[in-house]
Amino acid sequence: MQKIVLIAGLAIVVVIFARNTSPPPARIVPMPAFDLVNVNGGSLKSSELRGKVVVVDFWASWCEPCKSEIPKYNKLVESMAGKDFQMIGYAVESGDLDDVRKSAGELGIRYPVVMGTDEVTEAFGNARGLPTTFLVGKDGKIYKTIVGAPVGKIEQLAKDIEELLSVPYTASSEPAPKQFSSLAR
Repeated sequence: MQKIVLIAGLAIVVVIFARNTSPPPARIVPMPAFDLVNVNGGSLKSSELRGKVVVVDFWASWCEPCKSEIPKYNKLVESMAGKDFQMIGYAVESGDLDDVRKSAGELGIRYPVVMGTDEVTEAFGNARGLPTTFLVGKDGKIYKTIVGAPVGKIEQLAKDIEELLSVPYTASSEPAPKQFSSLAR
């Protein structure tokens, strides 16, 4: 009986500790350099995004939370028209180029969608869940990573984007990170 009480007590302590620990502070790191296939033709290079606030959304055609965010992202893109902002859908685990192009069309995605690669996904930190969304500043650094589709996510992203848009941008003399290309395959 004492063992059961002791085990139950330890379990309660573990649960309380686990619930009250805050996540580690986000690290601000550079977005990986890439050159990825755009499903509507051509490619998208990370170097073309310098000076813009960028949202990179890792999604899959089978992911219901991912699909539910797409209309909200379309509205976000519309609301940011004329600003130094770029939304990117980063397709993972969704088939080949034709499959992703078809899914993007059926889902009504109105922003660029690129084909994710293992190399670039790894460079982003191997997203552990879908959707995973990265908010990147004009300086090419990742300021926020959001895993999942929490309530209020898009509204908070819009506020964060506006805040990053207000930050002046000066081209950096830092060397560019190693570039990963899906076109070389």
